[in-house]
Amino acid sequence: MRNLKKLQAIGFIAIFVLAACSPVPVQEVVAPQNDIQVSERAERLDSLLSSLIQEKAVPGISLLVIENGKETYFNVQGNYDLENQIPQTRASVARYYSMTKPIVGVALMTLFEDGKFALDDPIAQYLPEYAELKVYVAGDDTTEASLAEPIRAVTIRDLMRHTSGMTYGLFTNTAVDKMYREAGILSLNDTNTQMSQKLAKLPLQAQPGTKWIYGVSVDVQGRLIEVLSGKTLGEFLEETIFEPLQMSHTGFTVKPNDRELFGPAYRLSKTGLTKLSDERHNTPITVENMFLEDVAFESGGSGLVSTIDDFAQFAKMLLDEGMLGDVRILKPETLAMMTRDQLGNADHGWLGKDMGFGLNFAIKTGAVTDGSLPQPVGSYGWSGLAGTYFWVDPQNQLTVILHIQVLGHEHANIRKRVVAAVYGVELQ
Repeated sequence: MRNLKKLQAIGFIAIFVLAACSPVPVQEVVAPQNDIQVSERAERLDSLLSSLIQEKAVPGISLLVIENGKETYFNVQGNYDLENQIPQTRASVARYYSMTKPIVGVALMTLFEDGKFALDDPIAQYLPEYAELKVYVAGDDTTEASLAEPIRAVTIRDLMRHTSGMTYGLFTNTAVDKMYREAGILSLNDTNTQMSQKLAKLPLQAQPGTKWIYGVSVDVQGRLIEVLSGKTLGEFLEETIFEPLQMSHTGFTVKPNDRELFGPAYRLSKTGLTKLSDERHNTPITVENMFLEDVAFESGGSGLVSTIDDFAQFAKMLLDEGMLGDVRILKPETLAMMTRDQLGNADHGWLGKDMGFGLNFAIKTGAVTDGSLPQPVGSYGWSGLAGTYFWVDPQNQLTVILHIQVLGHEHANIRKRVVAAVYGVELQ
């Protein structure tokens, strides 16, 4: 059951492609330029946050906007614990789920800069358990496994752009997904080593390099970091990212002093908000155990908790081309490569026509279409299952961090409404 919960926790991630909006030429999407426009934006955002609370779409919400390295907007409204009426604050700690992925990608690329690997190196060069990978080629309507040789080896670049052929287990219901579920991939009881060894015995869902498939690739990146660095993933993230950026509330487990700041997760449905609890078994995901207990698995794809200000440190570093203050995490050219579309002619899966994918970041590559977020070309970011979301807009030197804890947030179209309010775009 725990394996199933973990798979569902990371399987269903809604990112940039949500509900429809009116088509807007993306070149016209710009940030406010003067004090009056900044003030008008603040009014829009204040009004939106109030509306979301009044609609009971969220119990509590925080939003932070940073431009040119300076905070130009922050507001927090509502309660992080609805039942006990405990107000949400700037210090509230939350599950950031898949917003773990960009952090792990940056950490891995510090090892790239150290010459530890090349992007097109086969992963089996460092993780030999993947040397005998096969590809599942039979139709999904059969239980008979028909396997083929891969057209080429899975590379580290494939892991970082989700073209490894790996899936998640519950994001779709293919024959390979069923194998993942039966094998208990990403069990909280397995170490990263055990996870990788178990995964390597299963076939790929698609040929390497041919299709963007959202899956466990970043968890494999976490194991790769351990092999290349000689440290656990948690240790390496602490030394390479969290300590240098002063992200003192971020980690795979809620810190003892932060327990009172870590509230429940909720589900939004047509009937309203429901508090989720592992103990009550009213959630298909794990919302407590993996964050409050010292579990064996450190998930590079979905395991971190953080605060809005902690994550802002990471986002500001990205906005300043790999540097925060006097601390450099990545070279500008490395970050530029990560935030440039890497998919080329590969099948983009469900990313959308106006979206590409770099190395652990989704990237706005084309004009706004029905169903996409009204952001400028070149904007990049990622999101988390419980509604957390961030993007970096280099064109306007802007980054935004949204902090909520609501599964099913798409029912209220929260992310798109936030983006529209930031840029002053009218949704229809």
